[in-house]
Amino acid sequence: MKRVWTALLAGAFAMVACQDEPVTVNQEDEAAEENSTEFEDDEGEDTVQEDAEYEEQKHQTVVHTIDDKEVVKAVDLADALDGEKKYDDLNRTLTLEKEDEIFEFVYGVPVFEHNGEYPATEEVTLILEDETPYLPVEFLEKGLGTEYEIEDEVVQFQIEPEVVPVSGPEDEVVMSESSWDAETMIDYLSFLHSPIDHAEVSTVDSHLPGAERAYRNGVHEGIDWYDYASGVEITTDTPIYGMAEGKVVRVDHDFEEYSSVEERLADLDIAAEAGETPEYILDRLRGKQVWVQYDNGVMNRFAHLDSIPEGLELGESIDEHTVIGYVGNTGTSASVANTDDGLHLHHDLLIYGDLFFEPLTEDETIEVLQEIFKPREPENS
Repeated sequence: MKRVWTALLAGAFAMVACQDEPVTVNQEDEAAEENSTEFEDDEGEDTVQEDAEYEEQKHQTVVHTIDDKEVVKAVDLADALDGEKKYDDLNRTLTLEKEDEIFEFVYGVPVFEHNGEYPATEEVTLILEDETPYLPVEFLEKGLGTEYEIEDEVVQFQIEPEVVPVSGPEDEVVMSESSWDAETMIDYLSFLHSPIDHAEVSTVDSHLPGAERAYRNGVHEGIDWYDYASGVEITTDTPIYGMAEGKVVRVDHDFEEYSSVEERLADLDIAAEAGETPEYILDRLRGKQVWVQYDNGVMNRFAHLDSIPEGLELGESIDEHTVIGYVGNTGTSASVANTDDGLHLHHDLLIYGDLFFEPLTEDETIEVLQEIFKPREPENS
């Protein structure tokens, strides 16, 4: 703004001079030189100030290498950002906070949470070395939205407020508030469709979210669709549909089942000793998965899948007509024992990272499920 006003004033003075007395060529050159000098001084001051601000915003931290992957310690990154880091040894979860930006990671889960939503990337996963949490340097770009340079085992990066991707719920979308009831939840989730043709949502207690899961000292977080309770035959050929327009943020094409019954029981022993199911173990127990992020913070974890269409890709846009997988039992004891017992779809509904049923009573939860998951007609009908 200062430069604009200088130019306008210079022009005004020139007009007055033209009206009062003629200006020689030398005078014009001198005036131009003076103006030029003033511009250069202003620009020089601005440039120095901008450079100083840039330097103040630059951060750096040490780069380590684990299994040929360049990583940074979570604690070092938090310090460099003037943020906070919280690591939970039992759950193997990491929370990284910088002002209003909150990032959450679970060991073994190939997707991270940012302000309650899930970016479509597999490049950023929590890495543990001697129970010390690390993050890939790619997090700087994929999570913080900034470029970086690595030199002499040090990564340098800059963060500007407008560069950091902002996501998360509006003030009124808070799952712990008592303002949520069946009616408001139905309205919020009304865009969803049933995931299985002709199937009716089960109201069997053990199939509902919030049901006890004594075998792992935990709580059932989702909805189960078994054939005997849903009114349709369910096999490994039963397609599961994407339920609404959304984006695939996790697709387990490279899923590996528990190698043995003993390995799975070892995880359950850890849960028994802890008195709860650690997050990283719960993810393994969900088996082969596809996660879909919808608008307004709604996310769906489809679990226990038998198979996933080869063409389904990370970051792909899908809708209620897209087949995202087929019913299975992966992650369960039956799957580890190589049987087809207990085939069912399990899926968890979250709103900005929180389970949808948490503010509801059981009766309200059933009302919501029966309303939004009315039986759908087959795709070929």
